[in-house]
Amino acid sequence: MSMAKRAALSNSCLSQNAVLYSLHHSNTHYHQESSSPPVQELPQPPPLESLLHRLSSSPRPQQFNEIHAHFTTSGLFRSTFAANHLLHCSCSFLSFHLCFLIFSQLRHPDIFSYNTAIKSLAQSSNPLGSLLLYANLLEKGIQPNEYTLCFLLDCCSHGPALLEGRQLHAHLLRRGLNCGTFSSTALINMYGDGGALHDAYQVFDEMPRRSNVSWGAMINAFLTHGKPLDGWRLLSFMRRSGMAPSNATLLSILSFCKAMGKFEIGRAIHGHAAMMDLELNVKLGTSLIDLYCNFGEIGIAMNVFAEMPVKNVAAWNCLIGGMAINGHGAEAVKLFEEMKQQLDVKPNGVTFLVVLQACSHAGLVEKGVKYFLQMTRDYKIAPGLKHYGCLVDLYGKAGRVREAVELTWSMPIEVDTVIWVALFSACRTHGYWELGELMAAKVIKLVPDDSCGYLLLSDAYAVKRRWDDVLGLRRMMREMTIKKMPGLSSAL
Repeated sequence: MSMAKRAALSNSCLSQNAVLYSLHHSNTHYHQESSSPPVQELPQPPPLESLLHRLSSSPRPQQFNEIHAHFTTSGLFRSTFAANHLLHCSCSFLSFHLCFLIFSQLRHPDIFSYNTAIKSLAQSSNPLGSLLLYANLLEKGIQPNEYTLCFLLDCCSHGPALLEGRQLHAHLLRRGLNCGTFSSTALINMYGDGGALHDAYQVFDEMPRRSNVSWGAMINAFLTHGKPLDGWRLLSFMRRSGMAPSNATLLSILSFCKAMGKFEIGRAIHGHAAMMDLELNVKLGTSLIDLYCNFGEIGIAMNVFAEMPVKNVAAWNCLIGGMAINGHGAEAVKLFEEMKQQLDVKPNGVTFLVVLQACSHAGLVEKGVKYFLQMTRDYKIAPGLKHYGCLVDLYGKAGRVREAVELTWSMPIEVDTVIWVALFSACRTHGYWELGELMAAKVIKLVPDDSCGYLLLSDAYAVKRRWDDVLGLRRMMREMTIKKMPGLSSAL
């Protein structure tokens, strides 16, 4: 180890000791407040076996504080085995400060103690603090294991901290620490999260044995950073190697295909799943339905839906919503009626939202109103802003502008700009320009720094040839330094 490295390691250890000391003393007040009354008030201290049993049964915070207090007052922290149980249990409360307080009380922390604390740091606001703990571990002469490496690399991924991850990788190689399947996969994730695909693939390529998770991590890295063909080739190579991709890997690829418009790759994944005779479980089937609906292939989406042995509410919602956005509103409503006849599935708020959207697309005003009332009356689902927005849009498209406005005024929740803009659009379509001016004014009041409301109001003025008012709006926008957004009306 070079002198510079030793100096850096020494400074890290000193910093770690300072962190240990400050956190231990800063948490004394927390411990005094959260602990139960002193253990000596109990008639008889519970035996160690009883304490360990209570820790293994997921105690509530108050129970945990009582056990922690007993450990503190009875000297049980001298037992590393018992203290490690307490430390491990503390992680379930997702409080790094509590975990670190207990870690600082251990008399003789071992590798399990350090691994637990490092893992807890990965979920904290300072994941790179794990490197200080690692320096402290080395100073004490404790040999790290593969779990230590995985947790450290996980902390670097959470950063993300590619530089620190590279340094850690180099440190492991210099120490002659062999990377097993778990730690190699963690390296792939770390390099993949940082966009270092060459390094990630080098680690992957040098692995003597690759797990399903390793393949998935490398494929996901390619997809995340815009290399879909490389991901697809690797998936094909994985299959030729006799490895079956997990559902998680397939779901990741399908999600990417939808987001990036890669229909052919998504369809190939479907074919691959069929060739592997993979069951169309709820997650895989719903992802395929979502993919096909996104590309307008409603017929194929319906076939996938029909082949699914089990369909939950998400699968029904996905197909109903897909039909709605692809202009098959009447068919979507028919499917919803079929859904209501099922005994093992119940419509939720999302279901009614996509059904209302279907009614809006198909112009089925009365059905939309009926479903809205069913949602609130029969299913006891409180409508949200989007539900109201669909009903407003439904009334507006049908020319029932007055009813749309009355519904808006009667809403029990605050109306947003989307609904006011939808109302303005209905007013413009059906010639209600006086109401349109009011809607535009509402938009300006909600978002005075946005050009949208001013441009809507300008449209209303221009239709009535109120050019002085149009010029006044232009002057006001210039004085308020409000710029017109691209794609909006150019009346100003």
